[in-house]
Amino acid sequence: MTQQYPQPPAQGQVPMQPMQPMQPPKKKHTALKVIGIIVLLGLIGLVGCVAVLGKAANDVGKSIDEDQQKNAPREVVVGKAFTVGKHETLAGWKVTKDTALGGFQVVGSVKNTSDATSTAFVHFKLLDAKGTVLGNVQCNSGDLEPGQTQALNCVPDGTYGKYAKVTAEATF
Repeated sequence: MTQQYPQPPAQGQVPMQPMQPMQPPKKKHTALKVIGIIVLLGLIGLVGCVAVLGKAANDVGKSIDEDQQKNAPREVVVGKAFTVGKHETLAGWKVTKDTALGGFQVVGSVKNTSDATSTAFVHFKLLDAKGTVLGNVQCNSGDLEPGQTQALNCVPDGTYGKYAKVTAEATF
């Protein structure tokens, strides 16, 4: 038996390389990458929407709190101007005894301080030094254009007597 050796390539020929086993082509996972990007964009969009809605809800909550504070009962000084809701009760208002019914009566004027037509509804509560309610007076106005003033129309209540404190609140 004779052993054969590879012959050197002839001039101008490229030497033959031994064949290497073929590797399978690499998978590109294109579909997986596209789905990943879509999921990522969806999450970014969801987080953005939650942030926007959270901010809007917070702003609405603050607005409601401000309105409630603006309308909430507060102690007022007879004769001094004060604002509740969209209306200012002008200086010079007073508490008197209703001659027909003998209860508390409030006399004064109110001004629309808002930018829209509005009707004033103001509730006065008169209390003694112990905090006992002696009387309630519900007042209102007609429709007032911005800046208009009108005398209050009030319904007397309670039995007139010495009061120590007056509160007022907007009622709608």
